[in-house]
Formats: sequence, C-alpha cells, structure tokens
Amino acid sequence: MRKMLYLLVAAALVWLPIAAMADSISPSSFSGSGPTGASYTVTKTVTVSAGTPTEGQGDIFFLSDTTGSMGGVIGAVKATATSVLNSLSAYGNIQFGVGNYKDFPTSPWGGGGDYPYQLNATMNGSGAAQTAINTWAASGGSDGPESELYALQQAAAAGTGWRAGSEKFILWFGDWPGHDPVGVPAGTNATPGYPGPTEAATIAALQAAGITVLAFDSGILDDYGQASRITAATGGSLTALGSTDPDDVAAAILAAIEEAFATYSTVSLDTSEVPTEVGVSVTPGSYDGSFDRSIERTFSFEVTFTDLKPGDHSFSIYATVDGGRIATESDRIVSGGGEVPEPATMILIGSGLLGLAGLRKKFKK
Repeated sequence: MRKMLYLLVAAALVWLPIAAMADSISPSSFSGSGPTGASYTVTKTVTVSAGTPTEGQGDIFFLSDTTGSMGGVIGAVKATATSVLNSLSAYGNIQFGVGNYKDFPTSPWGGGGDYPYQLNATMNGSGAAQTAINTWAASGGSDGPESELYALQQAAAAGTGWRAGSEKFILWFGDWPGHDPVGVPAGTNATPGYPGPTEAATIAALQAAGITVLAFDSGILDDYGQASRITAATGGSLTALGSTDPDDVAAAILAAIEEAFATYSTVSLDTSEVPTEVGVSVTPGSYDGSFDRSIERTFSFEVTFTDLKPGDHSFSIYATVDGGRIATESDRIVSGGGEVPEPATMILIGSGLLGLAGLRKKFKK
C-alpha cells in the first residue's frame, strides 16, 4: 500500500548528464514517470558563454544588387566567398542561401532583361552557396534606384528555406536606395505607380520572419536614410564599403557577422516540439534586454510538464538566443494510464488508512 501511494502522489525524476557545449542548458535531460495527469516542475538554466558561439544554428542569405554599377562588389564577393563561407560555418550549424535583384523590366525603371528578384539557392551548405554566387553578373538597370524592397520582402518568405530554430540574417549588398511607391519621409524618393512594396511593408515582412539585415553600402544605398531604417528596425547594421578590394569586403562581412552574434536581446526556450499529449508552461516566457558575450551569462526558467495522455513521450526543448537554437535538452514523460487522485479522493484514502491503523491497534490489544 505504501508503495502504491508513493506512485500516486510522487514522480520519479531523473537527470542524465551529457557532454557540455559552449552554450548550454542544464539539466541536459529530464525524465518524469507517474500516473496520467501528473505534473513535473524543473528549473532549467541556460548558459550563454562569453566569446564567439560555436554551437549555434543560423541561416545566412546573401542578397545583392546585380545591375551594371555593382561589378566591383560582385567580383569581390565571388573572389572571397569560399573563405567567407568557411569562416561563417565555424559558428555552428550554419546554412546559406543566395539571391539577387535588378529591377522590374518596365521603363523607366528597368530594361527587358531585368527582373525584380531571383532566388539563386535556398538554404543549403557552403558548396551550393558558392555555386550560386558565381552566377551573379553585373548588367542591366535603367535608373539609379532598384527593386531591393521587393527583393528583401521576397527573400523573407518561407520559400527561401529558412529553418525553424535558426537565427536568421540577410547580407544585403547595394549602391542605390530602393524604389518606394510612397517614399519616406512622405513623398521623398517616391515612385508613384511602382509595383513593389513600401519600405514599411518590407520592414514588416522582415520583422515577421525574425530576420536581421546586415547592409553593405558601396555607393548611396542609405540615401534618404532607407538602409539605416531597415537595419535598425531589424536589429542589424549598416557598413560602408570604402573599397571593393576582396580582402576589405571579406573583412567587412566577417566583422558584421561577428558583431551580430556578439550581442543579443532575447533568451528563451523553444518548446515547439513538445507533443500535444504533454502540456508545458515556461516562466518567465523570455528574458529581454541588451546583452553581449563579453561575459558568461545565465538565465533560469521554471518549466512545468503535465502528462495529458497515457504513453511514453520523448521530445526535445531548445535554448534559444534571438530565436536561434544554441543548446538542446532531451525530455521524456512516461505514464501508465492511472489517474492522479482528486484532493477529495486523497482525503478518503488517508481516512481509510487511519481506519486500518485503528483496527490493527485494536486487534493488537
């Protein structure tokens, strides 16, 4: 009886250690077993290490203006792509995508051979990205401004292959601001009748997708403050390319990515893979602020699992920084199908035990 009662009101909780990573979540695994309806609460501590991350999950998309004036930048990116891609891969589980834009093929904005956006490679390994970048060629474009607002909006879409649990970046290369049918401030640089989106709509699409934009200006990309507003709104940065020397361009790309990974604003737990048979709540939902990797930082969460259906449920929970997964915890909740007693039932059980104890005492006399 004592053993049965223990199973009814308590759970067997087991922590199983695994090898620690640069960024980590502790405990690295958790198991709970008991009757259906049982709840288990555990404190999970996320440690974000100092220095450069090496175990992150990130998606990096290269997007460039490929009209005639961009020949120098395109050549530099092509020449250094292999070394840059290899360096970026050191951050962890990194995949790459590639796209380019010119303009809508309508006079006076663009010519017959132009296009507003072209997806060259969905998220993949560095080899596919290198091949895709090598297809870039500087040509076309009629006026100065191009279709980057449309291209940024399209690149933010699901068809690009952005992975769940990735920290997402667009590396944007350009030398002129984009056509905006409205213009910002109102009427400034406006292109009435232009078929592309407004700056505001583009920013909304990037924010909805959780994408950080890192812009590289080889001309007047930030004319009217357009690039500054886009990068600021997405938590990114704007870098002026003073040279199209391949080494200088490569250094600028790597410096911008390093800075982007060195600072973060949100630490949370990704519970998207918890099955519906298990209820889960996390307190607090996230830690938000201005953080950096100059020192190691820890963040604690109280996680409560509730076993909603009999069975053996195994799943993963991820520690995330700015939406990118940095560490994994393995969880398992097992139930045999018995129901957790209601408080009134527990009182009756207790009363019964007291009665049995009294009878036993009486018989002993």
